[in-house]
Amino acid sequence: MANDTKYEFAVVIPCYNAAPYLGRALDSVFAQTYRSFYTFVIDDGSTDDPAAVLRPYGDRIFSIRRPHAGQASARNQGIRLSNSPYVAFLDADDEWLPTKLERQIEVLHRDPRIGLVYSDCFNNADDNTKGSHFARVGTPGSGRVFEHFLNRCGVFTPTAVVRRECFNHVGLFNEALPVGEDYNLWLRIAAGWDVAVIPEVLAIRHVTPGSLSQTTSLDRALSTVITAFEDVMQACPELKPDQRRALRRAIAKRYYGYGSHLLEKGERRLSREQILQAMRYGLQDWRPIAKLALGFLPYRAYARLPKIKDPVDNGSKR
Repeated sequence: MANDTKYEFAVVIPCYNAAPYLGRALDSVFAQTYRSFYTFVIDDGSTDDPAAVLRPYGDRIFSIRRPHAGQASARNQGIRLSNSPYVAFLDADDEWLPTKLERQIEVLHRDPRIGLVYSDCFNNADDNTKGSHFARVGTPGSGRVFEHFLNRCGVFTPTAVVRRECFNHVGLFNEALPVGEDYNLWLRIAAGWDVAVIPEVLAIRHVTPGSLSQTTSLDRALSTVITAFEDVMQACPELKPDQRRALRRAIAKRYYGYGSHLLEKGERRLSREQILQAMRYGLQDWRPIAKLALGFLPYRAYARLPKIKDPVDNGSKR
């Protein structure tokens, strides 16, 4: 067991078949201007050779190899192994800018009500998301942001630092969620804690072939975010009435979006189920009624009709 109690940060890096990138990630950690951290690398059953990458770093890293169980489980193991008052996350194929921890510790020391601090992120991708995330979508506000997060959550995990006390109150990453487990945790934290935003690019997210973000289907993303939101409803009984109402509206919206997507695909029965769920959660305007009616039409007849245009929301709006 590592003893990191004398350090401010535990840096948790899950690694699954990312040996070609792991050295870059680690170098960015050890290039930090703020030095009070200890690094935990959780090899989640990789079939490449991360041990060879880790060897030159010696005792600056605590590493453990285990059977593959997913990134949520790997992060949770890193949290449990560590003791530092703050936990910073970095994926093995991403990297930090040198002042990341320095800028974030200033914010955390300044206000004990802050449970989560995150920053802007540079997306290194081959599509229109390349570049500063905040430049593309706007800089979000700080403070009590639960309702904002329900509509748009721009917290990329490599930018996030969590106060350990939060885990004692809201729990760890939900390992039952195949994707969106980070979004689920940020919502649970935001339900009871202040969230701080640093409007600077402090991390680089590399979109690599075979990564989870690249291999997750739209159907899976749409259905999983509903599960993630419903879990927040169950896991946070202390939600205030206005938060609970906002969460119900958000769940209704997600069910409606998923049902609309399924209708476009011709999966009418499944579409009707999702639209009905949206109505049960309180979405009662003309749109779900119209989509529900369209779901009973033969697909060829539906395909010839002008469509009710709805943007498909995959949950994160990233």
